[in-house]
Amino acid sequence: MNKTFSQLQQALQGLRQQWQRTNALWDDVVRWQFERESWQPLERQAQATLQEMERLAQVIAQAQQNVH
Repeated sequence: MNKTFSQLQQALQGLRQQWQRTNALWDDVVRWQFERESWQPLERQAQATLQEMERLAQVIAQAQQNVH
């Protein structure tokens, strides 16, 4: 799970960096629409997924402690 978390976190960071570079070059109505309708929901969902993965890892760790 840690590897998957790390991969998703790195992918999101890379996407954020690329989006920053893209913003510097692309500034029109289509970009604003893409950002609002595609990028922002994707970023929110990825961040929420990371948070839930952290929470799940804590629950699993606690369950493992309780078993041992």
